[in-house]
Amino acid sequence: FRRVLFRSKHRSAAGVVQLNNKIYALGGHNGLSIFDSVEVYDTRTESWTETVPMLSKRCRLGVATLGGKIYACGGYDGSSFLRSVECFDPDTNTWSYVQSMNVTRSRVALVADMDKLWAIGGYDGMKNLSTVEKYDPICDGWSFVASMESHEGGVGVGVIPMV
Repeated sequence: FRRVLFRSKHRSAAGVVQLNNKIYALGGHNGLSIFDSVEVYDTRTESWTETVPMLSKRCRLGVATLGGKIYACGGYDGSSFLRSVECFDPDTNTWSYVQSMNVTRSRVALVADMDKLWAIGGYDGMKNLSTVEKYDPICDGWSFVASMESHEGGVGVGVIPMV
C-alpha cells in the first residue's frame, strides 16, 4: 500500500494529463475562482508541487500531449468561452500560445493521434458542437475535418494504438 499526498488545491473541471512519469493537473475552478495554476505529481517522489502557471485561466479545457509537450485548449475563463491554445514545453519550463482553434470550445475533448491534435465537440456558449478540428504543429494551424453526426453533451475520446 502506498501513501499518496494530495495536491494543494481542490479542482473541479480541470484538465489532467500524463507526461514523462508525471501527472499534471491544469486549471479548473474551486467554485469561486478559475485557475491558471498547474500542479504536477511526480510518481518517483510521490509528491505534488506547483509548477509554471498557464498563460490563461481555464476550466472545462481540453488537454493532451503531443511531441513531448502539453497542449491546453479552449475552456472558460469566467467571462468568455475560449478558442485559444497554449503549449507547455517541459524542457524549457515555459508556456507559449500557438494558433487558436477556429471556434470557441468549452468542454472540448482533445486527443493526440497521427502526430496531430484533434479537438472534438464542446460547447461554444450557446450550443453543443458537433464540429471537429485537427491541429498540425508543423504548420501551427487548425483545420476542420468531418463533423460528428450529432452532439448532445460531453464527448469522451481515447486512442487505442494498433499493434
